[in-house]
Amino acid sequence: MSQQITLVVATAKNGCIGINNGMPWHIPEDFAFFKAYTSGKPVVMGRKTWESLPKKPLPNRRNIVITRQADYVAEGAEVVGDLQAAFALCDDAPEALPSATDLRTTEVELTVDGDAYFPSVDAHAWKELAREAHVSAKDIAFAFVHYQRHA
Repeated sequence: MSQQITLVVATAKNGCIGINNGMPWHIPEDFAFFKAYTSGKPVVMGRKTWESLPKKPLPNRRNIVITRQADYVAEGAEVVGDLQAAFALCDDAPEALPSATDLRTTEVELTVDGDAYFPSVDAHAWKELAREAHVSAKDIAFAFVHYQRHA
């Protein structure tokens, strides 16, 4: 059986995932989902995401930071130069980087301006397995959605 690699992302209706190295919304339920879903697992992130974390390292997770800065130090995390090197650190990681097998998205019912965007989920490549609609305590509509790559 091939290894499952899941991308976890929160995205606005227009694909925005961030602005000024931060999130353009605050949905406590999304943070709780991320914490529960990633607890005990390796979490691979870029340098800017690492730097945006209010508390470093993420507790109860193996923190792996990708950066092109050869001398970068991320206290409490392992630093690598590319995604293949990050996956090579993970237990039972394959030699070559496979494509992601799953997407766990929080689809936020907002359209916001930002400077970081996630591509649209291509229905030809991904199958929606589950969708749970919610309204946050901050009165923001969102859905937890699980996609799996078509075989």
